[in-house]
Amino acid sequence: MKVALFALLAFAAVACQPEKENSEAIAATATEEAAVPATAAVAEKRPAPVFFFVPQELVDKRVWICDNEVSDIFHLQHDCPILVQCKGNGTFRNLKLPRAIEEFGRYNCQECSKELDVIFDEDAVRVLGQ
Repeated sequence: MKVALFALLAFAAVACQPEKENSEAIAATATEEAAVPATAAVAEKRPAPVFFFVPQELVDKRVWICDNEVSDIFHLQHDCPILVQCKGNGTFRNLKLPRAIEEFGRYNCQECSKELDVIFDEDAVRVLGQ
């Protein structure tokens, strides 16, 4: 998704170039710019979360991950459209939520797990010991 967005932005930037450049130079520039982030995206996963707090009621919750070089999120739904994109690009794993975060450095999917944003919110108010 990031690669497609960057390619769109690169195309828009190239389209705004002065008309005195020939179309071959514009096409070559667009191709070079689009190729760079594709390799950078594969090599750059977000760093593992520094802070997270898994509530007691979610300690045994199982989540899905795509185990490959680019994915850094977990999913609550096995049929999440983002997780389905993993097919052929990695392997599916089903883990407990704390393990997905601690050992695999995963964040919550904004498509199917948005309600778990609070796990990574350092400023969230939590009631402990009750």
